Amino acid sequence: MSEPDFPSLRLFMRVAETQSFTAAAEASGISVSAASYAVRTLETQLGARLFNRTTRSVSLTEAGSAFMDRVAPLLEELQLAMHDVSVASSVSMGTLRLNIPGTASRMIMQPLLKRFLDAHPNINLDVAVDNSLVDIVTKGFDAGIRFDNVLGDDMVAIPLIAPMPFVVVASPAYLAAHGVPSHPRDLLKHTCINYRSADTGALYKWEFDENGKRVRLAVNGRVSSNDTDLLVRAACDGYGFAYLARDSAGAALDAGQLVEVLQGWTSPAALYLYYYNRSAMPMKLRVFIDFIQQEIGRPELPTRPSTIKPRRKPRLTAGRASRAR
Repeated sequence: MSEPDFPSLRLFMRVAETQSFTAAAEASGISVSAASYAVRTLETQLGARLFNRTTRSVSLTEAGSAFMDRVAPLLEELQLAMHDVSVASSVSMGTLRLNIPGTASRMIMQPLLKRFLDAHPNINLDVAVDNSLVDIVTKGFDAGIRFDNVLGDDMVAIPLIAPMPFVVVASPAYLAAHGVPSHPRDLLKHTCINYRSADTGALYKWEFDENGKRVRLAVNGRVSSNDTDLLVRAACDGYGFAYLARDSAGAALDAGQLVEVLQGWTSPAALYLYYYNRSAMPMKLRVFIDFIQQEIGRPELPTRPSTIKPRRKPRLTAGRASRAR
């Protein structure tokens, strides 16, 4: 048996309800002969006669009556499902699923969470804090937040905050024992704490600016992880240098547990909200984007870069994949 033909099923229901091929044809916007042919085709497909036809009346057969009892609630459920999807696309409601790194959680989501939920009571938030770069489409997320230059060219990226500094840090004890580097390449002689991408398994190459050129270094050490908090802890415990967003290392720097080195050499990075480029954006995502763009720049939040326009991002490169933190 071939797949169900929903237009034919709807036509069958109209004939059954009106007991008239003429009325059903007019309601469907087709000719009487086309309606009769469609029903005969359905009967052939099912191998059963659905209607008793005379020149003056149309009535359901026993098989047709049983079929109507089964089909009617299914078509009603289908209509409701289509209505719900249509409403969800045009009304700010439903569950918004986001995938963000720990830095974005601390700097953006935590300060904004209450205001967003209070402003939009029909939207639920499902936020996965994940420092690895994930495919938001295959994982079922509506949008993500990541640092720049890690997104595929089928994503639309919207800048959220001005470029943030990255820092190279180590504990005072490590520096006292092993010395302070004066050039990024000095790190090749030291023990370093690496960020390993949970997505690709690759170790992140540390990035520096040298005379206007970007230099990437592959460093070695005893500890690697995709957990930023663990990297900070390992650096505080004296297991070498770590390359981190300043926000991630800020508390340890303020407490004197870590010391910044190689000031002026590291490359800043901006946080972007990104989503799959599609023609029909869900209203819940549109509402969230509008809200977050309005809120960024409040005193408790970083400033959004005004000179950067929403744009497609370059394709992900393996060397920068781990900068998702």
